[in-house]
Amino acid sequence: MDYPRLTICFLFILSLITPQPVFAADVICSDIGNYTTNSTYAANLKTLLSSLSNSSDISSDGFFHASIGQNQDQVYALALCRGDQEITSCRSCLNDSSQAITKECPKQKEAFLFNNCLLRFSSRNILSSMDDGYVAMGYRVDDATDPAQFTNVLENLLFDLRERAASGGKRKYAADVVNYTSLSKIYGLEQCTPDISKLDCGKCLEAAMSEIPRYASGKLGAGIVRYSCHLRFETYPFFQLAADAPPPSRSPPAPPTPQSPPPLSTDTPGTLRASLLSCLHCFDYMDLSWE
Repeated sequence: MDYPRLTICFLFILSLITPQPVFAADVICSDIGNYTTNSTYAANLKTLLSSLSNSSDISSDGFFHASIGQNQDQVYALALCRGDQEITSCRSCLNDSSQAITKECPKQKEAFLFNNCLLRFSSRNILSSMDDGYVAMGYRVDDATDPAQFTNVLENLLFDLRERAASGGKRKYAADVVNYTSLSKIYGLEQCTPDISKLDCGKCLEAAMSEIPRYASGKLGAGIVRYSCHLRFETYPFFQLAADAPPPSRSPPAPPTPQSPPPLSTDTPGTLRASLLSCLHCFDYMDLSWE
């Protein structure tokens, strides 16, 4: 048994029960190669990540991509903020992430971090190329009282958000809220990195959606992260509807104000084992510190 991976997975499950920002679990350090502290690659990486502090290098959509250096010393970087973030909080998130990613991956030539923003760097060209590699999945332990109805409403919402995100032009982001019952709502968010095509965005989100019926069927909340896209749904508001979002098709209420998530159900040994089996199917793990 791979005990280090099992330990990370166990911490991943605990982080969903008690959400907290743990950068060490948010970061994936790749094993494609290492660099030395005083190398040209290290200097190029430092320069590239430092440029995130310059607001002019981040587009109005919260997207940043660039490369620096040549041959074996060339570094590629890609960064993306969640679509409802303002540029100030976006830049702050990326600055914190750039410090965290090099702290947790001090020698690796490739790393990935996802929190309320996404940051990735590599010695290989990762720009304008879709990568739907599975990163992590987390879900709440409580179930819908009417799983069939909940699943039907959720599927319609996620399919609609997928089409809207993929068709978003330079801004491949969509979020919405729909009625589940007269008293309950479902909030959903889907996003792709803007450098990939409409077709690739749709494929990435479709791959992410396919994990839900397999591992989170009937769950009241879940999040799936892939390198080029991510999605999340909850029964409480966790995002701000964008001011320029298209009119929702299913009569949502006024834009919600983000709030703390409801307490999750206490894990029983059986529930924890089931969650652990789901997590073990991943090839890598990270703490989904969504809030």
